[in-house]
Amino acid sequence: MTPGTSLSPPGTSPWARASAWLGRLYARVESYANGPAALTALLVVSAIDSAFFPVPPFVLLIPMVIAAPHRWLRLMLLSTATSVLGSFLGYAIGAAMRNGLDLLHIDLNIRLDLGPDSWRRAFIVLAITSAVISGISVLQALRQRPFAALRAWAMGAVTVALAVLAWKSDGLEVHGTLRELLGRNWWSLAVVCMVVPAFKLATIGSGLVGVPLPGFFGAVLIARLVRFGIAAGLARFGGPGIRDRLLRQVGAHPLQSAPPTAVET
Repeated sequence: MTPGTSLSPPGTSPWARASAWLGRLYARVESYANGPAALTALLVVSAIDSAFFPVPPFVLLIPMVIAAPHRWLRLMLLSTATSVLGSFLGYAIGAAMRNGLDLLHIDLNIRLDLGPDSWRRAFIVLAITSAVISGISVLQALRQRPFAALRAWAMGAVTVALAVLAWKSDGLEVHGTLRELLGRNWWSLAVVCMVVPAFKLATIGSGLVGVPLPGFFGAVLIARLVRFGIAAGLARFGGPGIRDRLLRQVGAHPLQSAPPTAVET
């Protein structure tokens, strides 16, 4: 170490402080899962997660379904409904940002004109990326990481599908602005809402480019039903091993204060 050089003590860097704050927030949110206000907390977090809250509602949903498996469908539908309602707050935030950019004469609705060659190159790049992810997942599966084998198979299938699309891309063309494309093909927005880790990015982005509200509503409704349905269904029917992995995936822990009851599978 050169003279005058100092190292920050462990845990005092901005990233460490942010991680510690987020960890405390996760723990605080999770603490409501086994309290009298659990359902209210789930609905509130589901709504505000769609716009700005950093903790996903699954931190509450999964422990609540594990604690009361007979309520899994009701919890899933209620949290889905409030998440869809909250998505309109994210849309409004994006629309307000768009109005500010309009004052600066910045047009976010750039026109897209993509022919077969452009699509072929895009599919090839995506196929290579998914193949790399599949390979990494295979290595993780050898180290017995949770869901690594399933991820490897899924990304392998995606790689094959993308390779076929690259081969059969003749005649595939897209012309229009981002708003027009998402408005006419709202199912593509639904896919984006399913795969984007931070759902709020999709809702705010939709408001930012001005996606028509009917298409936006249909997309987020389908996306949230799928995401909440998979999480609640796995927590209800997945068995103890799957439940433990789900809890680790969302950063939650088993409910220590819950009375020991036999969980149906």
